[in-house]
Amino acid sequence: MESALFSEREKAVIRWAELVNWNKARYDESAYAALAKHFDAAEIVEITTVAAFRGLMNRFMDSLHIELEGPELEGRGGRAVAKREDLHAYLAKLLDLV
Repeated sequence: MESALFSEREKAVIRWAELVNWNKARYDESAYAALAKHFDAAEIVEITTVAAFRGLMNRFMDSLHIELEGPELEGRGGRAVAKREDLHAYLAKLLDLV
């Protein structure tokens, strides 16, 4: 990921979460190594759990046609909108959990 918006630590988490959700994390040793530069084994397990759970919930909700945002989402034409600073705040909160 080539972006000045995220630190190397954040990029490692994003890359790992994507791989977890694509079910390809086990095949990418470099992604695990990048994550391990910033997190210990217990933290990696927690990050993996959060990423996997969110992926599970997305698939579950999509399969049952359940909107995650309800009327608020529908009021914007059915599309979720996130500002860059909101994404940063969310990632910072996730990183603070580990």
